[in-house]
Amino acid sequence: MNQKIIAALTTVFLLLPAIGFAEKSPANKGATSVDDTVVTATRSEEEINKIPARVEVIDSQDIELTAGETLTEQLKKNASIGVIEYGTDLSGIGIRGFRPEFSGITKHTLILIDGRPAGATNLSSILSDNIERIEILKGPASSLYGGEAMGGVVNIITKKNTGKLTGLAEVGAGSYNTNFQKAAIGGGITERIDFDISARRYDQRNNFQMGNGSTRSSTSFQTQNGDVRFGADLGDTWRFDIGADGYQGKDVEQPGDIYNGDIQSGKKDVDRWAVDSTIGGMIGQNNEVSLTAYQTKELNENFQDYTGFGPYTSVDTYHAYDSETSWIGFQLKDTISISTHKIILGIDYQDIDKESRRYNTTGSRIAPYSPDENRDNIAGYIETIWRFMDKRLTASLGCRYDTFDVSTEVTPYLTTFTPKTESFDTFSPRAGLNYLFDRGLRLHTTVGKAFVPPTAAQLAASITSWGTTTTGNPDLDPESSITWDAGVGFNRSQAGFSSDITYFHTDVDDKIITENTSSTTRTYKNSLGAEIHGLEYMLSFDFGAPLNWNRSLTIFINGTRIFNAEEEQTDKTMKDIKNVASHTINYGIGYDDGMIEAKLNARYQGPMKDNDWNTTGYPEVEYPSFTVVDFSTSLKFMDHHKFMVNIENLLDHDYYEKRGFPKPGIGFYVSYRYSF
Repeated sequence: MNQKIIAALTTVFLLLPAIGFAEKSPANKGATSVDDTVVTATRSEEEINKIPARVEVIDSQDIELTAGETLTEQLKKNASIGVIEYGTDLSGIGIRGFRPEFSGITKHTLILIDGRPAGATNLSSILSDNIERIEILKGPASSLYGGEAMGGVVNIITKKNTGKLTGLAEVGAGSYNTNFQKAAIGGGITERIDFDISARRYDQRNNFQMGNGSTRSSTSFQTQNGDVRFGADLGDTWRFDIGADGYQGKDVEQPGDIYNGDIQSGKKDVDRWAVDSTIGGMIGQNNEVSLTAYQTKELNENFQDYTGFGPYTSVDTYHAYDSETSWIGFQLKDTISISTHKIILGIDYQDIDKESRRYNTTGSRIAPYSPDENRDNIAGYIETIWRFMDKRLTASLGCRYDTFDVSTEVTPYLTTFTPKTESFDTFSPRAGLNYLFDRGLRLHTTVGKAFVPPTAAQLAASITSWGTTTTGNPDLDPESSITWDAGVGFNRSQAGFSSDITYFHTDVDDKIITENTSSTTRTYKNSLGAEIHGLEYMLSFDFGAPLNWNRSLTIFINGTRIFNAEEEQTDKTMKDIKNVASHTINYGIGYDDGMIEAKLNARYQGPMKDNDWNTTGYPEVEYPSFTVVDFSTSLKFMDHHKFMVNIENLLDHDYYEKRGFPKPGIGFYVSYRYSF
């Protein structure tokens, strides 16, 4: 039956070009356009085919035609990156062979919203809604963004309607007794003042069914999110914008590891909100300045149902623990244009506070597992862009200097440690070259240093737990890496062809490990390294362009092949980095005639290693490979109306991104939208 479904959908795709609904040719789909302008690679607007860095773009149409509600779904189905997902409420990503990470304030991939830190430890709290595009910078970017940008940067660019007033209202329903609603409106109020407001609610009331036909208990959830923005032109070149966004997950059920059946289920409430403001404009003809200030907060409250651990031996449901993380900062930037060249100067400041709380069965507070912490960071950077040979050759050179004050804070009920503060600094350079030939051939290469800062506990803690005292090491260096890449691209928009292949190599030094100093004490030290190298590739071809159709029929593929991703062990042997697949591929076919849009997308993930945490000794195991197929389509009619269908996991495959946490089987979703 599944093969018949695929055959039928493929036949429909092949017949669509003969139908001929539209009056104008839509944009080519399936890959980044060579005319796209991106901002993530240099912190200034640049044409994507003229920069050395490897950047991929997921535009608003790709987002709409990608089955799945979360940012994680968008990234893994469009950008061939690594992911880890625990149920519906906890997920993270990894780029270029770095292990995906789903919590904490110290990671190897940086997430931004409109160029400022997203303020989210968990990607599931950032929904893929009201997004203009997503830019994925692959490779080190500490020279621009500081810590956590070792594997790459994801920058979510939100919609900003400044012209004619537009809006939409959408309702939908689907599998597992799901219903969802969405509304948005935005545009100019006057010639100088504009705004955007959007809101969405998503409610899955029943537990989902896995690909093996069984129902996965404790998997219902409800989320809602919204954002608002007001902007004003203050003159010919100056502008001010202020905005806020929020996310709320209520009674998000957590099933626990399937190995334990239903005994480790629970619920979670997640709240995240952010406010930011930006003012910017020209000082003279060649000098553009901007100042962005932001504050974000994320609150996670966890309620567990299981018993038999620690103080929870005779209770059915209890408020187990929660965490609260807040970010506050500003970004000051000055872009100086000199003929065809640019110099971008800036200062970034950020302060992060994280608090943890834990509760007894009676609801009273008890000591958390880790102390509260603070990280204070101020940095200055410079990025230069030089263009020669009639702008065919672009050279970029930049660096950044970061200083950190990291501290463990006085923590209520946790008296087995001494609060401390430690400071360190680091320097991160990067350089790149890009040459664009006449007929669309492009050569590009970059080399850069990146770093991940030590945590407060690793630097400044002294904690006694279960009879062992772990002491921080104030002499720790940040984990650092050197990455170089080189690639060749070929793009001919008039022929509908776009491609790129890039080789990358990363050496990691000063990885932080624990070391026993006695039978009851241990500390941290810089010791181990890692080596990662692989190949990124993409190709798309729109049959409609060379045949002068007034519609596009595009085949596409993008993937990441990891040749080697190993980290050094204490005995000096090398082992595969956990949760990193050997090969990740997205491929499929898309159609767009201005009235009908459709996309058949397959995602293949190859084998990867992990530990079996349910077996004594935690032996290493290998995850099986899998392929998941999605189908999305929409039909516009009567100018303002659109009917949409999404089918997730079309082949009803039984699979998981994290062992013990299977993903849903086949799911059908339909919606209707009115827009103006």
